[in-house]
Amino acid sequence: MTQHFKMPVPVKINGRSSSITNSFINGIIPCIPPTEKEVNEVLTLLGMKDAIKCAYCGDRHTEWDHFRPLVQNKRPTGYISEIHNLVPACGKCNQSKGNSHWKDWMVSGAKLSPYTRGVQDLADMIDRLDAFEKWSTPTRLGFEDIVDSDIWEEHWENCERIHKLMRESQILSDKIRLQLQRHVLKDPSSENQVIPQETQGKERYYEKKVGVIANTSLRRLLESNQVSLEEINRFTTAVYSKKIFNLGFPLLKPLDHTSDIKQQVKDEKGYNRYYSRPVRIMDKDYYLCSQWYEPSKKNLVKWIELKGLKLI
Repeated sequence: MTQHFKMPVPVKINGRSSSITNSFINGIIPCIPPTEKEVNEVLTLLGMKDAIKCAYCGDRHTEWDHFRPLVQNKRPTGYISEIHNLVPACGKCNQSKGNSHWKDWMVSGAKLSPYTRGVQDLADMIDRLDAFEKWSTPTRLGFEDIVDSDIWEEHWENCERIHKLMRESQILSDKIRLQLQRHVLKDPSSENQVIPQETQGKERYYEKKVGVIANTSLRRLLESNQVSLEEINRFTTAVYSKKIFNLGFPLLKPLDHTSDIKQQVKDEKGYNRYYSRPVRIMDKDYYLCSQWYEPSKKNLVKWIELKGLKLI
């Protein structure tokens, strides 16, 4: 029965860093209540005069979603909370869409997207949302041009201080947890005791095949958005991917939602070169290179260590 057992994932103090950033942005966004006429106009455009439902998938609505994202690349986009930028949504769609462009996300392979869930009449829903987008020009502010520069800088310095404290607190909590685990194990060096994987160090990664590390740890690392956008773009080139990981293909290949997905993982000779399941990085979908060989293992683990990132 042990194959059915799975240990809970340890809680990470800095695992909520994106939520902190979003709070600092959402906390300054103006909220403008709509008139009844405006609400009725929106519902009519979306074909919901009789019943309100999720504008993206047609399920029962639970909230109103920001149609155009308020946050992009950890900074406010300038859009605000108003009826011109809100549509009814369900929790699944709101969570999955995140800060993505609505149409790109709807037809993407993102988890819980309407396309992934096989939603019927998807084209009709997109047409109605196109009509909503053209209905009125939303408010978009240049926050930095309006707010006093000293106050603006102080706001983001406060945000960074919290992130720094969270990173420092994570290091301390790891030390505390390790001491407690050693106490519970009594004698970690004993042959009769089992040392948790988490305390065994990075050596266990060298025991894994390089493809396994790439398709698990590297995939989750990229999805956690710990790598800069600049380097993500570099990894879409063969030269940089060869230099860093000794790969024969670009590490990342942007997913084209208008083309045949099965063909995009192949090279010009028809051989599969990428994992079929996309990796989502900063609200964009990429294919991850699957052409890993054992000599690249040292490059991969060393890159993660030099970046000061955590193998997951």
